[in-house]
Amino acid sequence: MNKISDIIIEVETKDLEVTKTRTTVRAIILRNKEVLMVYASKFMDYTFPGGGLKLDETHLEGLKRELKEELGANEIKSYKPFGYMEEKRFGFSNNHSVYLQTSYYYIVEIDGLGKQSLVGREIDHGVEPRFVEIDEAIRVNMKANSEYHHHKGMKTVLPREIKVLQTLKKYLEDESFEKV
Repeated sequence: MNKISDIIIEVETKDLEVTKTRTTVRAIILRNKEVLMVYASKFMDYTFPGGGLKLDETHLEGLKRELKEELGANEIKSYKPFGYMEEKRFGFSNNHSVYLQTSYYYIVEIDGLGKQSLVGREIDHGVEPRFVEIDEAIRVNMKANSEYHHHKGMKTVLPREIKVLQTLKKYLEDESFEKV
């Protein structure tokens, strides 16, 4: 799988040792010129649906679980690798842990949207699935990044998603783009 960009580092972690690793899987779901993302009303931002893998869970198993929770999707019809990103950041709940997080992105086709099964932080953040044009998601995330994402552990989230959106836009503009 191709690396999308250089590692994104939360500045305060630059000289700190990594104490934990985390692997996430995220879905890129396309419809015409729009991408399905989860909008968080608490931060007024867009992120790709997905999340952390559980112990011994494969990427496909993690995608299925996360997409069922966040989108109500019952089935993944197809998926193919898009790329990955790395972040060095503080943990969300334990601000003293320094994570090396690797997020794997897949272009995915699902059976549709259904009832969400949100948990914990997803409920608190008020996440809901929305199709959005890529440029609009970038614009909204750039604004949210400058206004809301100053807390430890969150400073790399939107720069990561913006970089993936920018790369996706270039990918879709490429004449040789093939659908999943």
